[in-house]
Amino acid sequence: MTARSPARPWAPRRPTVVVASVVLSSALMVSACGVPLPAETAPAAPAPPQSSGATVDPLVPIDDGSATLRAQLDRIAARAGEVLDVLEEVAVIAARQDGAPDAVRALGDDAVGLLLGRAAGGTGAGLLPAIEPDRGGTATDDMITDLITQAGDVGGERSRLVLELIRDPLVGDLGAWQRDPVGVIMLLLDIAAAHAKSGEGPDALDAALLAIPGELTRALGYALVIADTDDLRLAAHAAERGTGHLVVVIIAIELAVERIGAS
Repeated sequence: MTARSPARPWAPRRPTVVVASVVLSSALMVSACGVPLPAETAPAAPAPPQSSGATVDPLVPIDDGSATLRAQLDRIAARAGEVLDVLEEVAVIAARQDGAPDAVRALGDDAVGLLLGRAAGGTGAGLLPAIEPDRGGTATDDMITDLITQAGDVGGERSRLVLELIRDPLVGDLGAWQRDPVGVIMLLLDIAAAHAKSGEGPDALDAALLAIPGELTRALGYALVIADTDDLRLAAHAAERGTGHLVVVIIAIELAVERIGAS
């Protein structure tokens, strides 16, 4: 029986040498193919050509429509504030019950002039249309019509917001004001004349004006009553109610200005 030769001791492989050899071989092959090694620096991208003109971001449109609308809304709010100041003065004088009716009526005329402009004895453009528009729509001279024109020029969501504001709560029946402003004013004059000297009291007047939509429209109706009545109590009531409608107008405009600014 032949004796087996003693087992040869196992010699461990040297992985470090093997891995290094593989990496070195791979590096030489990659370098030979023209691919930069990780340690190499990639060539810098060419610099973009310099522009000779002003730098303009093509994604940011140049649009001053919001500023235009806000400015016109601010003018309307300021004029409404002027009318409100006149009506507050009427309330103070009429509440004393010793003021002259002539002075109260004169203040009523001032308020109407601020609302309707030159056509009603005021100066400059009024808040509401007061003359018949011509076929080209160029004969109008009021702040509301100017605002409608500006909103149409701007278009989009801002235009929709402004037109909704004009319809509700500002003027109510916008179509009637655009087609026949004199007819709307005559209707309000008839209401004022029917209640200014009727002695029916303020409730009937309130019911008649509340049947007509639009806060500015109703404020004009109360101003016309003040300009036509000798009854100081009725004048004080009309001034108070007219002031309330104008406050609604001013608040609605302030909210619209904020929304346009955020759009």
